[in-house]
Amino acid sequence: MPAPHSIVAAGIAAALALAGCGGGGSAGGTPSRHALASYVQRVEPIRLAVNRLLDDADPILEGYRSHRLSPREAGRRFDRLERRFARYTEQIAAIEPANSGLARLHRPYAYTYVLEDAYLSALAAALPEQRFDHLPDTQARQRAAIIAWRTRLALLAARRGLRLPSDLQRAGRGEIAPSPGGS
Repeated sequence: MPAPHSIVAAGIAAALALAGCGGGGSAGGTPSRHALASYVQRVEPIRLAVNRLLDDADPILEGYRSHRLSPREAGRRFDRLERRFARYTEQIAAIEPANSGLARLHRPYAYTYVLEDAYLSALAAALPEQRFDHLPDTQARQRAAIIAWRTRLALLAARRGLRLPSDLQRAGRGEIAPSPGGS
């Protein structure tokens, strides 16, 4: 079995290859400054809302671990959290950049939301029964795709003289899959 860092490196390489270097036109290849700025403006509110939402997972899991929340109540709360997350998954999937380079960049990033939604749904179902042996293990794939997205976005922004949000550099560095047993 390959080492985790090899998997992440392979994922980054694959996502960068998917993103492609592109050519020059506005509908294809390297996006214009305006197209890139527009894309970031559409993604950023969703990304920040997801970060805030996932911060709500920690108190639920801490309550579960410390027995302040029953497994059933933790499962109910996680189910509500997952349903809110599902709306963000739909919103990020609805972004369809006209620029083919941005579309190739966005697709693997949007898929990380699908993976996270599946994980959160499985966790919500596992909490009441306290059966965590079948949780999907997608954290390395998600992290690799997010880091590749962030890296490619930074390269495109630098080429176009566009300043990205300062916290974007943290994307892919924090906890990806909240764990019932703690980090």
